[in-house]
Amino acid sequence: MIDLISEAAGGRIVGFNDEFFAEAENLLKVANPVWKEDAYTDRGKWMDGWETRRRRDEGHDWCEIALGIPGRIRRVTVDTSFFTGNYPESFSLEVSGDGVDWTDVIAQTSLEGDISASFDVDLDRRVTHVRLCIYPDGGVARLRVEGDPIPAMQDVCPDGEIDLASAVVGGKWLAASDFHYSPPSNLLLPSQSAGMWDGWETKRRRGPGHDWATFELGLPGAIDRVIADTTHFKGNSPGWISFDVSEDGDEWTQVADRVPVEKDSVNEIELAGEHARFVRLSIHPDGGLARMRVRGKANPGPAGEKRLEYLNALLETAATGFFRAACGSEAWVETMLMSRPFASLDEVFAAAESAFDRLNESDWLDAFSSHPRIGEKGDKVESSEQAGSAGHEEQLAAINAEYESRFDFIYIVYASGKSGEEMLEIAKSRLDNERETELKVAAGEQRKITRTRLSRMLCQETS
Repeated sequence: MIDLISEAAGGRIVGFNDEFFAEAENLLKVANPVWKEDAYTDRGKWMDGWETRRRRDEGHDWCEIALGIPGRIRRVTVDTSFFTGNYPESFSLEVSGDGVDWTDVIAQTSLEGDISASFDVDLDRRVTHVRLCIYPDGGVARLRVEGDPIPAMQDVCPDGEIDLASAVVGGKWLAASDFHYSPPSNLLLPSQSAGMWDGWETKRRRGPGHDWATFELGLPGAIDRVIADTTHFKGNSPGWISFDVSEDGDEWTQVADRVPVEKDSVNEIELAGEHARFVRLSIHPDGGLARMRVRGKANPGPAGEKRLEYLNALLETAATGFFRAACGSEAWVETMLMSRPFASLDEVFAAAESAFDRLNESDWLDAFSSHPRIGEKGDKVESSEQAGSAGHEEQLAAINAEYESRFDFIYIVYASGKSGEEMLEIAKSRLDNERETELKVAAGEQRKITRTRLSRMLCQETS
């Protein structure tokens, strides 16, 4: 498991009520806490952790943290190392999927001083924020929140390249010839390297051969380029690197052989869309790298599986927002929420159609009203869907007004790929319909819009 909130993973402090003696950001340090016998500040003893002042009123102290890598939490560790007479009596932990709505996952639990205590968490939901509460006050050296990454859409299926090996999408280090100074897993972290210790470095090789590490991509796909980042490595960077790919982890194909790399710099190797599930990075003869990025496009199947895991793991507030982005009918959204978890992508689309079959007229009107009028500005998605309306706003405004006067609901049309002229002609042809007929036609357009949106949100090709 990976620590989802560490500074190396990109975790950050969002807020706290007090940090009088020691800063909350110390909770996220990767390094183990240390003790400095004679270190004092103008506020008291220097402590390597988060420490609040002595509380003289009711209540408790708290610190809110945004996960660097959102995911499913499996284990929480509260480390009170070196806090002996100033540790909290107890703690609790809350989680959120949006930083607004909070759920308790560890009820108020007693703590001891100068120990590292771990607690298993049984919550099968995606978390983006945690809130550590300490009762009534005191200090905690480190907080570890370990679990499984569940990436957001932009990390799985953006318009351009993604990092197929990133820890954010589940990339894993499998094996290495040597990791004397630091492990290859650091190469996959999403943050910039903080220093030479925050990378992969091997001992000095005194015999023949070279060092290597193998990885399983979080998302198998077509690799366009590999980035070998040697930042901070100046007198100990590799001289050259090689790169191999594999579909099964057994049979390997070399796609880059002994490419020279510069010290303390970002080195790029262009590839020709090589498909892989596993990769092997070789450094010649030894040395250190800060980060490795494997940039490319994920295969639709694995990308869809990641998105399905995301959808099934969303806390209810976040899941509600997901479905509302596809369709504005509250009745449809509620049915989709009750249909989770989905066993497959096909099951998501089947559930969507089934939910539509249950809607009555008021539910359909609720869905229609969530759209901007054709030709009016909407959000980014809606503007993209209606891209063809540009230059026809005045004519579309007139036909919208005539349509709404005739049917008492807004003109709904599947606009993706249609020109402004086409949308105008479709509206004119539908003005002759009876209201009951037109409601069914508009409902059919809503179904197509929703399916396309769901397809995009689940990283699937749309027709």
